[in-house]
Amino acid sequence: MTSTKVKKISIGVLIVLGILFLVIKGFEWKIESNFQDSINSNPDRAYNITYIDLDLDTFFKGVTLDEVRIEPLHPGKGTVITGHVDYATIQGIVWRDFLFDKKLNIREIAFEQPLFEVTLGADTTKTKGGKGMQDLFGDILLRADLNTFRIQNGSIVLKDSVSQTVKGEIKRIDILATEIETDSLKFKHLIPFEVGNLNIDIDSITFKPDDYTAINLGRFHYNLRDKEFLLNDLSLGYSLDWVEVSKRLGVQNDIVELDVKEIGIHGLEPSSDFYTQLDIEAEKITVDDLNIKLQRNKNLPRPADVAKPMFQGIINAIPMAILIDTIQISNAAITYGELGVEKHETGSIKIHDMNGKITGVTNMPEEQLHIGELEAKINASIAAKTQINIDLKVPYDIETFSIAVAVGAMSMTSLNPTLKPLAGVEMVTGQMNRMQFAMNAGPYRSQNKLVFDYSDLHLKLINEADKGKKKVLLSAIANGAIRPNNLPGQKKYLTANYSSVRNPYRSPINYIVQGLVQGFTRIVPGTFVQKLINKDSKKRKKKRKK
Repeated sequence: MTSTKVKKISIGVLIVLGILFLVIKGFEWKIESNFQDSINSNPDRAYNITYIDLDLDTFFKGVTLDEVRIEPLHPGKGTVITGHVDYATIQGIVWRDFLFDKKLNIREIAFEQPLFEVTLGADTTKTKGGKGMQDLFGDILLRADLNTFRIQNGSIVLKDSVSQTVKGEIKRIDILATEIETDSLKFKHLIPFEVGNLNIDIDSITFKPDDYTAINLGRFHYNLRDKEFLLNDLSLGYSLDWVEVSKRLGVQNDIVELDVKEIGIHGLEPSSDFYTQLDIEAEKITVDDLNIKLQRNKNLPRPADVAKPMFQGIINAIPMAILIDTIQISNAAITYGELGVEKHETGSIKIHDMNGKITGVTNMPEEQLHIGELEAKINASIAAKTQINIDLKVPYDIETFSIAVAVGAMSMTSLNPTLKPLAGVEMVTGQMNRMQFAMNAGPYRSQNKLVFDYSDLHLKLINEADKGKKKVLLSAIANGAIRPNNLPGQKKYLTANYSSVRNPYRSPINYIVQGLVQGFTRIVPGTFVQKLINKDSKKRKKKRKK
């Protein structure tokens, strides 16, 4: 081959390469000049997507958008969301559809290290499904025929609209949605699109509704195909002492503190309303290592009286439809504390090592008719001294419930941490052999039975104002007014069969406690004191009838 031919071939190759280069550059220019307009072509869109630079991938496999901004077109007074994405990759673009039909047909969109800033509006508490992040994702996904949507190493910051202070933060969020049907988006749904599978992993959530309350969640996991929903290391706490928190609230309400290692929803079957109302149909909910404190300051005024529902009404009032075969509770603990009127020390009682299950939990009328009743069987330990077994049944067709409580043997001195601060009473000696309480409760009145076997009961009254010194005379009178022993086989052995009246302005738990207390007044006091109690009770009944 002569040098002339080589030169001609070289020139031809260069020309072809030059033309190819110009075609590629022209293709890139057309993509760059039209891509942003294409993704923002919907006149009804709520958000605008912009970016600093567009890089076309090798062999036209996709594009990479650098420093993407997602901003609302018409920010109002409500919650406002903006997003900044380090870079977004768009893979599997059908170029023919894009170039000739101006249509985005895409295999996958991935946001790498996105930061979403959510400015909370004044109406945040009224926000319904379909708002916020759901609207944002739905608005983005509507722009293309899309199979897969991915967020990797994302984060979310919640800010107050007035002060601009940070109210909450999600440090890491990963989302993978596959087999998306973009023609069936559900804008008012919790998850705004139909998907074949959805996997969400969130690490480290913090939220501060005010300057002293903190809500934390260590990890959240959800997988649609596995039918599993997990919450790990959930907690609610305060930077202030609970008494100070109660004073800020200004009325008597339970101050709740809690932490729980894991809450799991297993065998989750999303119903037709799962996406709109988070309705739950599940085989099982597990609650592991729950520790909850309920504390009340009796020195504050009560809130206005409102009629309280029974257990059935509480279940029916749950604002989302639920159908749960079993709730399994493992290693839970509940502490109730109370600061009495003009008291300086909180009295508390702790029930721990709680294990058991609740079956047949639903507020769906047709399912209630089928299931018949809710049943709870719980065993636990009181003050780490004795076992307590609870059996609760709540029929769905009538406003009643029945409960049976059995407590084993224990020294009554174990109750001093509760009795001394609350009642100014200290158990000096006393052995409880057993307690069995049964209650069949109607909406207005209950029928009860109490068995309370004890021996060697001796107490003293404490003068809290005088550094806890014993009230000698009053203690002697009190011990003379009670029956020190109540054991089977004794001549004056007592059990109590009686009725108690419900206070409609108190919870069913209060109904149970007051019924139990009335049983004690029929066994522990001596004969003369019981006559006084019965006489006073008759006077109160006459006043109610007038």
